[in-house]
Amino acid sequence: MTNSKSYLLGFYTKSPLHVGSGTSVDIVDLPITRERITNYPVIPGSAVKGVLRQRARDCGIDSQEENTLFGNENGGEKDADNQKIPAYAGAMSFGEAKLLAWPVRSLKECFVWITCPLALKRFARDTGKDLQVPDIALDSCIADAAVISGDLVVLEEYPLTAQKDQSIKGIIEELKEVSDDLVWTTELQKRLVIVNDENFQHFVTTTTEIVARIAINPETRTVDKALFNQENTPSEALYYSVCTYLGERAEGEACATFEKLFEDGQSIIQFGGNETIGLGLCEVKKSMAGRE
Repeated sequence: MTNSKSYLLGFYTKSPLHVGSGTSVDIVDLPITRERITNYPVIPGSAVKGVLRQRARDCGIDSQEENTLFGNENGGEKDADNQKIPAYAGAMSFGEAKLLAWPVRSLKECFVWITCPLALKRFARDTGKDLQVPDIALDSCIADAAVISGDLVVLEEYPLTAQKDQSIKGIIEELKEVSDDLVWTTELQKRLVIVNDENFQHFVTTTTEIVARIAINPETRTVDKALFNQENTPSEALYYSVCTYLGERAEGEACATFEKLFEDGQSIIQFGGNETIGLGLCEVKKSMAGRE
């Protein structure tokens, strides 16, 4: 691909996040969106693109630059002179935000971030980073001594046998660059735990937040909507997305426009639903993906 560029976006959740699937599951009326094959939580690429398009408007980027980057959403309609507006796709591909690290309660150090070989291999494949990913036996893990009790790491009510493997140091150094959040960069060294793929799937499936909610009628001050359960990704989770430049479809400089979205350094952007009650606040960091 000529003059292709790939950007890595890290999404660190500063508050619980609800990107809903729209279909109830068991007792959960409003579940989060998950990947079909892994059951990992995910933020669809359409959600990433839509939120960043709104950010472009909030940043005062003009409509031509916006359309060059994201595509002409008015394509096919008639203008004031009754001329058909040309339709074209945007110059950037917005990948879905995949889960990289998940917070779980720990017997020591309050909580840890867990990841697994599959999540790390996908991250390495998507970004072109050179990660030495270890093999982890079922019900075992690799962790820092700070979270090990005897020879065990106890997460929720599950004891995992701690393995020794120096490859975790290189993984920590690579993952630390994905987000600039203060908690992430200062605590990752002692709180990262690499678990088996099956154990990871279990934790990301069963340790989400389930919140019971109701709606109150402001006039009668009585319940307007019966009790319903909403699932959220917890605070302190880390997702990543790879956005790739595909080439201009219209006059403009898409890469320059994309980089303008993050000129203010550490960017706090809201994703998903329930913005007015503080959900979905994410620290977003842009860097190069490290692949051609």
